[in-house]
Amino acid sequence: MFGQLVRSSIRFTPVSQKEDNEALLPCPSCSASSEIKRSPHQPSATWYFLKTYAPLVLLTTASGLLGIWLGNNWVLNPDKFCIWHTSQYSPIVEDVDLHYETIRFNGSLLKANIFRGAASPEVDAAWESLGVNYRAMVVPADQATQSGILPDQVKVSQRYGGGFPANVEGLHHLHCLNLLRKALTWNYDYYHEQGEGPFTNSDYVIRYHTTHCLDILRQQLMCTVDVGVLGQIWYHPEGNPIEPFVDFHTKHKCRNFEAVRAWAEKHQLPPEEKVDMQHFYELPKEGDRIVSEIP
Repeated sequence: MFGQLVRSSIRFTPVSQKEDNEALLPCPSCSASSEIKRSPHQPSATWYFLKTYAPLVLLTTASGLLGIWLGNNWVLNPDKFCIWHTSQYSPIVEDVDLHYETIRFNGSLLKANIFRGAASPEVDAAWESLGVNYRAMVVPADQATQSGILPDQVKVSQRYGGGFPANVEGLHHLHCLNLLRKALTWNYDYYHEQGEGPFTNSDYVIRYHTTHCLDILRQQLMCTVDVGVLGQIWYHPEGNPIEPFVDFHTKHKCRNFEAVRAWAEKHQLPPEEKVDMQHFYELPKEGDRIVSEIP
């Protein structure tokens, strides 16, 4: 049935003798080896190649050069990439060979080290060695904006080299942690009686200084939240059942702190007694921001 329908629908149109005699070549005397004349408007093969493939070649070359640059500057140096990507710019990023190293934390619960000791000159010296009380350094004027410093912030006078006084923020975090240590119940009276540093202020100010530090550290810990995990070990106290206990001795990828501390120590401003403080700072100009109370 379907075969008949198909056969009946086919129509053949005879080709005329004239059309059948038309050859692919322009004339009966032309042969297969004869040169076919190109239209005067047809582009040359060279131009067609350049138009078609030159952009691709340029793109490939540029991509290759970019890949080599990225490989030499970032991909082959992941530490540098991470530091530039995750850090607020400062002169330290340029000057210090920052890198990461694996460090196992001392997470002991009952075995104290010097930083956990009760208030004493020895413990204070250990904390001082971390740079918790270093003086400010200077951010050069041409690096201030990139470092997040506004043009109308405090400037050093040109007599003393210019630039903007600033503190290394990581060392300020340690300063805050040190203040929390001193404000612990079992340490507070010792430092209060000494009346040095933050304890030269009233109890009212000390309280606000301490809670300021507490909240700065809270924000810092949230900003750089550690996504590592704390496993557990088996603990079997004598005379008691075996039980799990958190293992705080975990490994971390840490920046080389000592290099930053050494840089901050080297670049400290001179002590106040060694400069003319009446002329050390550049006085504010008209229009500069001046606050009437501590923020």
